[in-house]
Amino acid sequence: MKALTLLLFSLLPAVLYGQTVQNLTETAKPADTLVESMGVNIHMTYGSTAYGNVPAVQRMLSTLGVRHVRDGGKYYPNDPAYNRSEFRLYGDVASLGINFDFILNFVDSTDPNPMTLADMTALQTLAATNAVKIDSLEGPNEVDLSGDANWIADTRDFMQSAYSSNAEATGSSKPLVIGPSLAGPSADWSLLGNLTAYENAGNIHAYANTQYPSYNFGTDLAEEENVSGSQNIYVTEAGWSNGVNATDGSPNVTEDVAGRYMGRLFLETMLRGWQRTYVYELVDEIPDPGMTNTQAHFGLFRKDYSPKPAAITIENMIALMSDKGYAKLATNTLSYSLSVPSPNVHHLLFQKHDGSYWLILWQEVSDWSGWNGQGAPVTNPDVPVTLTLPTPAASIETYRPRDSVSVVQSISGAQSITLMVPDHPLLVKFFLVAPPSDLRVTSIE
Repeated sequence: MKALTLLLFSLLPAVLYGQTVQNLTETAKPADTLVESMGVNIHMTYGSTAYGNVPAVQRMLSTLGVRHVRDGGKYYPNDPAYNRSEFRLYGDVASLGINFDFILNFVDSTDPNPMTLADMTALQTLAATNAVKIDSLEGPNEVDLSGDANWIADTRDFMQSAYSSNAEATGSSKPLVIGPSLAGPSADWSLLGNLTAYENAGNIHAYANTQYPSYNFGTDLAEEENVSGSQNIYVTEAGWSNGVNATDGSPNVTEDVAGRYMGRLFLETMLRGWQRTYVYELVDEIPDPGMTNTQAHFGLFRKDYSPKPAAITIENMIALMSDKGYAKLATNTLSYSLSVPSPNVHHLLFQKHDGSYWLILWQEVSDWSGWNGQGAPVTNPDVPVTLTLPTPAASIETYRPRDSVSVVQSISGAQSITLMVPDHPLLVKFFLVAPPSDLRVTSIE
């Protein structure tokens, strides 16, 4: 009786003025592809910062459950002691089952330019010796802001040498090569020009300042296409600082607002088919109790290693969506409908190997007024979205990972349900019940 009452009630909001019915036929994505798309920036060689406490870093990464990190792939041909020390630290992280994106950077001679076959072989040997698995090798970081007057020619030469030496140095499982990241004026992407001959994927730093995750995606992609053409995109940096007391006009938001944005970030990049997103960064590096230093507050964790809301959101999303070993699962196609009040309601459909579907919905809206820390949080009310399935569901459960991994609502036998969608991810898990295929009409006399 309870399920019937919920079903009847759930039909009412669908007829409200302003609702748009979306009749959808979608092939679900394997749930584990979402987890595989999630990464975080770390700085293991910054020993004088919060990263100097290696056990604490390991605990934070284990808590999050991420499988991919981004750090500097420094290789000094004339300083083997440093190289060994650096890769031992990476080995400490890799021991958690975490793979690396290594930034190769000729600026300040952190990597040789050109990157010879001997250099590349030595770097990859260091990784192998310390059981470090390399997902990707990345071009120079924000090289147009490096101060190198010849950055265009130097970057093109470096990428050509790194790409060719990587191809020669490795076997069948050679790392992907991601292009360089840029962060200067829009003209810089055109000046650098097409690098598709020397990279496998493009690179975007998708900072939204104080705004919602996809705020700058259109501009970012248009600029990057000058360099990477139609190649897939890796977002190697994106995030929000919490230095709300900074008075220099820096774009900062509260920890709560960053937490609301964070889960949506990975969903918005996946919605566009982008391969992986590395949030910036794991932990606040230095003490700044006055919250005035923007650079000191990008962490998912505070300087004392306590989690911010953004860390809790990521941890819970990974815990709920993980389906390890099934990232290439052959999933089903589902026809269903959503009645939505606004185009700002976005969604993605996933499936796990146990047959469960996971629909994720969220509002892609701003949670902050203004362009710096002197703005204020915006309160966005939850909005009603009616989900109608092709057949009644054996069970429907909802979750809000920003808050916990606990079930928020649970019903059975319903074909339609109204969901209150927040400005952070709402996860809807359901199993479908197929109708019997051998129905018979029996007359009773």
